[in-house]
Amino acid sequence: MAQVVGYDAKFPDGYMNPFNVWDFARPSFFCPHDLERVGSISDGGKIICGMSRYEKECPGPSSDSNKARELIVYSFGVSDDSSFEAELLQRTNARIWGYDGTVDKWAQQVPEFIWSRAKFQKAMIGKVSDSKARPPVFSIQDLMKINGHSYVDLIKMDIEGAEFDALTSLIESVKEQRKNGNATLPFGQLLVEMHLKKAPEGITVPNDLKSWLNWWYSLEAMGLRPVSNEDNWIGDRVYGMPRFMEYTFINAMDKERNLLLWT
Repeated sequence: MAQVVGYDAKFPDGYMNPFNVWDFARPSFFCPHDLERVGSISDGGKIICGMSRYEKECPGPSSDSNKARELIVYSFGVSDDSSFEAELLQRTNARIWGYDGTVDKWAQQVPEFIWSRAKFQKAMIGKVSDSKARPPVFSIQDLMKINGHSYVDLIKMDIEGAEFDALTSLIESVKEQRKNGNATLPFGQLLVEMHLKKAPEGITVPNDLKSWLNWWYSLEAMGLRPVSNEDNWIGDRVYGMPRFMEYTFINAMDKERNLLLWT
C-alpha cells in the first residue's frame, strides 16, 4: 500500500487517494468479547472491548463488602466531559486516576461524593516528568510508580498529540526493564485518540509516513492489537481532512496479566 501511494507525499493530507493515512493502520484484530461504547456519543465516549467482562469480574458498586478485585483505570485528558469515567464508576468497582493540565477537576458527570474512587490531578502527560513545570508533567511510567501500580487494566488517552511521545517513552522504559525477557506494555487495553497535526511546542508528532508507520509498528511489537477505530469528525472539521482517529487496542500478548480479557 505504501508503495502505491509513495513515501514522499505531503503528510498526512497527501495520503487521500487511493488510500488515506488511516488505511495503513486498520483495526485488523478481533475483540474476544463485546465492543461497547461507554460514555456519551460525542467526543467524550470511548469504545471498550469486553465491558461485559469488566462488569462480571469487577462488579460495582465498590464497597467494603465487595471482594472482587478493583478495576484499575488511568484517564489522560478529561476536558469538560467525564461521561466515560462516570459510567465506569457506576457499572464496575473501578478506581480511576485522572490527569489533565487544562481543567481543575472532573466534569460534572463525576460528582464530588464519588471522588474517593476517582482521583484527579491537574497535570500533563509527556515523555519526561517535570514536577516543577506548571502544570506539572508526568510520564506514564513515573505515574505508575507514584501510584504503586505495576499494571493498569484500562488506559484512556486523549492528550492532543502528546500520545506519541508518552507511549514511546513507556515502550523504551519497559524494554530497558525487561532486557532478558518478553517485553509487553503494562496495561490490558488502550483507548487513544491519535492527532496528526502540527506538533505543540516540545512535542514530537510523526511528520511523514515512515515515522508514522514505525511508531505504529512499535505498538504492535509490544503486544498491542487494534480492534476498533472511528473518526473524530468534530476535530476533522477544523482541517477538512481526517486528522484525528480514535483507536481501541487490546494487549494480545500478555495473557498472564491481562486476565480480564483472556480468561
